[in-house]
Amino acid sequence: MHCKLLKSLILLYSFTCVANLYAQTGDILTSISNEMEHFSEIATVTKQNEIYQPYIISVFQGKELEKLGILNLKEALGLVPGIDMSTDNFNTKTPIFRGSNPLASGQSKLFIDDVLVNNVFFDAYSEYLSFPIEMIKRIEVVRGPGSKTDGINAYAGSINVITYAEDFDGFTANDKVVFKSGSHDYKMAGFTKTHKTDDLKLFIDFFYQEDNKKLPAGPDGFSQGSMSAFGYDNTGLSRSGDAPVWLEDYSLGLNLKYKDFSIKARVLDHTEGNAYGINLALPEDNGRVKLPSYYLQLGYNKQVNHYKFDVTAGVKYDTFDSKDKLGPDGLQFINMVQFDTDGTQLPVTFNDGIYGEHLARQRTLYQSSYLKYDGIDRHLITTGYRFVKEETIEMVSKLSNWSTGDAALVDYTDIYPFFDENASRNTFTFSLQDEFQFSNELSFIYGFNYERGSYEDAGIEPRVSMVYQLDTENIFKTIYSRSHRNPSWQEMFTMNNHSRVGSVDLEPEVVDAYEFAYVKKFSSDAYLQTNLFYLRNKNQIYNSSTDPVFKNVVDTDIYGLELEYKGHLSSADQLYLNYSYVTGTSNLDGGGSESLPNVAHHLAKAYYIYNLNSALSLSGVGKYVGSKERASGDERNKVKAYATLDTSVNYNSLAHNYRITFSIKNLFDTKLKYPSPPNTYSQDYEQERRTFLMSITKEF
Repeated sequence: MHCKLLKSLILLYSFTCVANLYAQTGDILTSISNEMEHFSEIATVTKQNEIYQPYIISVFQGKELEKLGILNLKEALGLVPGIDMSTDNFNTKTPIFRGSNPLASGQSKLFIDDVLVNNVFFDAYSEYLSFPIEMIKRIEVVRGPGSKTDGINAYAGSINVITYAEDFDGFTANDKVVFKSGSHDYKMAGFTKTHKTDDLKLFIDFFYQEDNKKLPAGPDGFSQGSMSAFGYDNTGLSRSGDAPVWLEDYSLGLNLKYKDFSIKARVLDHTEGNAYGINLALPEDNGRVKLPSYYLQLGYNKQVNHYKFDVTAGVKYDTFDSKDKLGPDGLQFINMVQFDTDGTQLPVTFNDGIYGEHLARQRTLYQSSYLKYDGIDRHLITTGYRFVKEETIEMVSKLSNWSTGDAALVDYTDIYPFFDENASRNTFTFSLQDEFQFSNELSFIYGFNYERGSYEDAGIEPRVSMVYQLDTENIFKTIYSRSHRNPSWQEMFTMNNHSRVGSVDLEPEVVDAYEFAYVKKFSSDAYLQTNLFYLRNKNQIYNSSTDPVFKNVVDTDIYGLELEYKGHLSSADQLYLNYSYVTGTSNLDGGGSESLPNVAHHLAKAYYIYNLNSALSLSGVGKYVGSKERASGDERNKVKAYATLDTSVNYNSLAHNYRITFSIKNLFDTKLKYPSPPNTYSQDYEQERRTFLMSITKEF
């Protein structure tokens, strides 16, 4: 079935490209001319002319995603070429770009209205992946590290979510309210509101959502030896059941602009079930982890003759706050905090299980200043710096009594911390870039970041890209870029944990990326993009259940192909198709080479919207994810390939400005799993099956 689906997608892809090439050549020059004139002032900001940009970019419009019945940011990212999804025992969902280190977070960066929101603890943004699609105007995804030279390093790619706070002359910003309901007792309500005067614009968005989702899981990690060290065998305590992955979160965002000054702020309070357990023991239903994210950014933007000043300063707070039952009734282990008179560690039995509360709160202060100068003919020079100070401002570690085994919590913050409470890091980055329009057909961007930090320096990282427009129909791009990912707080500062141990001796992960793209433009809204890439990854960070210390032990060489088509079959529809192929080798220190583990070599995605009339549309979303090989030494069968199909019907009342969408996700109830690391959950992490969703949006 999977092979037939893949062949059908490729055949349809080829047919569509040929059909558009011959059916629409008559109006190519006229449509492109009109498009370029319309977007001449705002295209650089909005990325509406993405095929001309000096990087590999995909753009998705919120209104179109709503028609498809897309629930949130996570589902939207599932449409992007080369992106697969992974998870871990915390249920930290992570988009994997082009097979780059599937077991690590932080490979990509997420921006909400140009504000970086990756948390400090994991260097992830899983708490933002549930962001409702109705709050999003546009999603811009850049694959590869070449998208940032302004003090922020995007190792494998970057995602910029633009809310309806964006505003340009001639573009309306509609106020609206949204209500949604669906499977797993899902409920959501939200609104957006804009207030404008001559000099002032105020935008507010708010949403609340919750569900009661549980996913089949087990046997848990105790069956593989978790918490069975030091001669104690707790494998008999392993359980199977339902992993609590329920969700409850709310968010209030504010964007204010007064003349040349701006304020961007957001409060996101995200709480979810503890999924698969901190110690890989299936947790109780009422266990939870809170991942709140708060930020406030002040900005000043001023144009004076040929100079444009952009100054920002901000503060961001992230928290990891977990409360759960960490081990089952009858757990036997050694006393981790007290010793016998002869120095030996005493045994302890937790008859009622072991409980824990762990909190680590981080604060990030940052300031950047950039200057753009366009006084030299055909050049736009950008230079400036970004300074970031990250620090832990609070840490709490409470556990059941290690001496007596009593379930009541004892404060071990000082004598048995789970995290370094004095963790801090400063990072300074200097950037220089020149955009050089050599001719009407040929343009270059070249520049570099230079970074120094409290630990290992990243040094100079260059980027060079070229865009050549043979004519209005044929565009070529070549890109070379180097970037890095600094270790996360978890990888550096975790302690007294049997599944992960931090190390401050870690070096940044480094990638050199070589990319070539060809874009065939058929009309103003139809194109085919072909992209070849080669990635050399060094010092990738890895740990395992048998060696929980995080180390720089993996190098990978990755290369592949991405095909992306956007267009239509008739004047009444929209069609989007993409196919990705990725392969390569992974080189583990002392372990030789192997094919890329936990990576799907083949990915195919498609959606189709047919507008029956001005009010009613039908749509479908199809996705194929190929099989995945296991890591060396993992004797389990490879992760099976799967294919899913979603379908939606959308009714849009133009007279009364409301929309109703009904969707069925995973129509054929396909079983799909994300791979788990060796010696954890042996049956991997099963995801949800068929679900239903209803949404109602009213605009004002």
